[in-house]
Amino acid sequence: MRRAGLLACLLAALVPAPAAHADTTVDYRGLRITVPAGWPVYRLGPGSTECVRYDRHALYLGPAGANQLCPAHVVGRTEALHVEPLTEQTAAFATGMLGSVPRSSVAGMPAVTVTDTTAREIRAAVPAAGVLITGSYGAEPEAADLRRHIAGIAPATPGTGTPAGERRADDRRRRWVTGAGFDTCSAPSLTAMRAWRDDFLAANIYIGGPARACPDGRLSRHWVEAVRAMGWRLIPTYVGPQAPCTSSHPRFSPSTAALAGQLSAVDATNRAAALGLPAGTPIYMDLEAYGRRPWCRQAVLTFVDSWTRGVRALDYVPGLYSSVASGIRDVAEADGISRPETVWFAHWDRRPNVWGDRLMDEAWWADHRRIKQFRGDHVEKHGGVKLKIDSDAVDGYVG
Repeated sequence: MRRAGLLACLLAALVPAPAAHADTTVDYRGLRITVPAGWPVYRLGPGSTECVRYDRHALYLGPAGANQLCPAHVVGRTEALHVEPLTEQTAAFATGMLGSVPRSSVAGMPAVTVTDTTAREIRAAVPAAGVLITGSYGAEPEAADLRRHIAGIAPATPGTGTPAGERRADDRRRRWVTGAGFDTCSAPSLTAMRAWRDDFLAANIYIGGPARACPDGRLSRHWVEAVRAMGWRLIPTYVGPQAPCTSSHPRFSPSTAALAGQLSAVDATNRAAALGLPAGTPIYMDLEAYGRRPWCRQAVLTFVDSWTRGVRALDYVPGLYSSVASGIRDVAEADGISRPETVWFAHWDRRPNVWGDRLMDEAWWADHRRIKQFRGDHVEKHGGVKLKIDSDAVDGYVG
């Protein structure tokens, strides 16, 4: 097959496939993978002994084990897929042609594609998801079948697919995750966090701030270490002074907004460090909904600009939580300010998807930089433990 045709095949790996070609789907590192009917799925890891073989139809997820139990003699190739973390070693397998193959953007995911017609392999490095996709085929006509098989790979929908526990080891390696999350006022017990882990991937923690309603309670460096050891990803949030046109206290004013943002950045990063959250961790400023008066909006923009620059200067990642109809929209549409790198927007429409929101422009904070709070205060029970929470769909930066 001509090289252009092979590139087209690989680029097609990043668009949805017709449902007729698959009987199930799985999630891996933020990607939704359509599994062709009849293909087994093997989940690999450092200790796995399953042999990665391209002479049989199969989907392999994860890095091959160090001691694979492979047959002594295997011959032939057919359609198979191996999706594994894009490490320095695996990237080396795909870099032979990088100097001559341009980067492309398909379905919002930058990819570098290379082909090996001798080995009959098509490879795609997808840095946005941190994976290397390797597809094999046998006879030339099977290249078309390979295209259909890998066409189901696309960005995953938050909150569905592979249970959170199955993604645990991979998600720790990324600054962003995709999955279900929740937030609650006070840090739950470790028993509760353990009970809820099978159903959720990320949880908010309020790390401080003069407008925070709940005290530290159980929150401590030990608590953070314990829940992260369980595989939890955290959404650190600082409840600073609020907009001047709200009823909440304390509030910043137009004249104090810049200073308030700077002081909030210093306090928030100090608290994050005390909890064992290292530099590079996102910290979300909780700025509740406010009125639409122009002078108030300008004060908010001054505050957010100061907060963003201050957090970034202290080597943490500035984030913002607010209503999609006030803080998020105002910051997104503003000119001449420093914008947070990631956002957590509130829109209680009960739609657990960060995309397709009628109030949230698709161009705002794309590329895995958004979390959506889609349902407000309610009680849920998981693993026999009840908590009162808000529900979140996560496709954004976490700690």
